[in-house]
Amino acid sequence: MRRIVLIVAAALAFSSSAFAAEWTMHGSLKNETAYFVSGEKRLDKLQTRLDLKPEAILSDRWEFRGRLLAWYDAAMDVEQTNATDLTTGIKKHYRTYLQSKEAYLLYGGDAFDFRIGQQQIVWGKTDGLRMLDIVNPLDMREFMLDDFLDSRIGLWSARLNWYADIGGSEHEFEFIVIPDARPGEFAPAGSRWAFALPATPAGIALAVQPGDEPGWRLSDVEAGLAWRSNLSGWDLSLNWFYGWKDSPNMQKSLTPGLLTLTPVYQRMNTVGGSFSNAFGALVLRGEVAVNIGEGINRTGVTPATSIGRETTVNAAFGLDYNKNNWRISPQFFVRYLPGWDKNVVEDQASGFVSLMVSTDYMNEKLKPEIIGLYDWADGSWMLRPKVSYEFSDQITARLGGDVFGGVNGFFGQFDKNDRIYSEIEYTF
Repeated sequence: MRRIVLIVAAALAFSSSAFAAEWTMHGSLKNETAYFVSGEKRLDKLQTRLDLKPEAILSDRWEFRGRLLAWYDAAMDVEQTNATDLTTGIKKHYRTYLQSKEAYLLYGGDAFDFRIGQQQIVWGKTDGLRMLDIVNPLDMREFMLDDFLDSRIGLWSARLNWYADIGGSEHEFEFIVIPDARPGEFAPAGSRWAFALPATPAGIALAVQPGDEPGWRLSDVEAGLAWRSNLSGWDLSLNWFYGWKDSPNMQKSLTPGLLTLTPVYQRMNTVGGSFSNAFGALVLRGEVAVNIGEGINRTGVTPATSIGRETTVNAAFGLDYNKNNWRISPQFFVRYLPGWDKNVVEDQASGFVSLMVSTDYMNEKLKPEIIGLYDWADGSWMLRPKVSYEFSDQITARLGGDVFGGVNGFFGQFDKNDRIYSEIEYTF
């Protein structure tokens, strides 16, 4: 919070100068209600969300941009406390939320932009799953159901974008430094959106110890570079990021009657790139990310044999077909471990297939959409139908559902969490 105060104070200092600052406020007020229709049937959430986006033109060069997200979830007071998935601690975690998503100063130069403060930095071309888009960790208190704009954790960083004309083509070079290294945030243990822990043999108890998370230390600083350009109709990028893997690997230690898990956070280098091009109504896009020294889980039960490092190759290819108010968008994701052996927990090759179909009716007021994801390595899947109706430019209502299937697996572990939901949103 102290850093936010400093950024706002700097913005106010600009506004008190000879230049008269122009402040604006946009945002939304939204109710989100969700009800579990499988497993134990109950309210998942009854949230009232406030999303505020202050902006200011401070001078002919400087701007301030911010975003604050807050909510109160009445479901945590409506539903009865229990000893399993709605403990007092779990309710406290979900009941209220107040986080700054962005708060930064922007300097617009003649051939460059410079941003300093809390930011979301988005890379890549894929929808729904992330490969290059790894700069900001995610808050996964609702698995991956929240919009990435809401679930990305804003990081305090410095970003320079330099624009150059080289050989008659426009090129963009991006340089980022992040002293605010953070891991992803996950649903609390025992809650319905918590990831499953490893199974233990009969007679073996399971204990989870806290890990040493990256933070505001010089030794934990993250950095990245990106190049972007349009060459012969192709939007291209090359990317490099040196940072922490958002999710920890679980170091195991087996003693008589007890298996202890300790989260271990590890750095890695990610190199890759993205591409896209339009061919009439068809857009071809994709990205590749090679993680060098990525932490992986192994089958051993000692600290030395339960985690390791590997190079992983991650790629995604997608098509967007847009015609007559229809958008049809299939995507194919693959992950491959060249140095795989039988002691690695995950398969050598894994991945997902996704399909999004959407259209609109009634002069773009009624918008049905369906998204499906299938994990072809473990056979689990997720289906997300939704329909929205715009009553006006400011008021939109949505009805939808989230359905999970499969025997365990990435999506199947939430098979008892099928839910229906409604939203009503007022924007200003």
